[in-house]
Amino acid sequence: VTPALDVLLHDAQAALERATSDAVAADYDAMSAVLDVATERLAFAWRAVGHLNAVADTPELRAAFTDNLARVTEFHTRLGADERLYRKFKAIHAGAAAAGLSPARRQALANAMRDFVLGGAELQGAARERHAQILARLADQSQQFSQHVLDATDGFACFASEAELAGVPADVVEAARAAAQADGREGCKLTLQ
Repeated sequence: VTPALDVLLHDAQAALERATSDAVAADYDAMSAVLDVATERLAFAWRAVGHLNAVADTPELRAAFTDNLARVTEFHTRLGADERLYRKFKAIHAGAAAAGLSPARRQALANAMRDFVLGGAELQGAARERHAQILARLADQSQQFSQHVLDATDGFACFASEAELAGVPADVVEAARAAAQADGREGCKLTLQ
């Protein structure tokens, strides 16, 4: 996870620097070609890591997710509040070419403008720093909550008699019986898994 994120974060940061430079015009297609590919690759990979962390919880994966959460959050916080990028998007939004965009692209541009405002792009000084701190804390608290949910899910078991499982498919009852026996218990072990 970490070596892949090292590459993806580097690529996304390089794309941000290129998109905000004079080398890329304030043009919807030009900006999208430079920035969207790199940031979407990062987001896609991070979603996959988050999904695996939620469904295949292991100490190693949990540690990798936790170790990289701050880096990914920090990049997305910077991206959403980058004044240079916001200026270019405002120029695109105000330009005559915006009216010629397809309805889907106009909506994507409107969403980007909204996201910049929500991401703190218009904040200055201490308010911007506070916004970034709040986002970092929210990401950390969300991860802790998710870990507690996973731990509680993994730790829960209900032992029931076969009579209480009347109507449940036989293969499920057999698996539950085997799980109880593996724990040295009578009856059937039902978990949230």
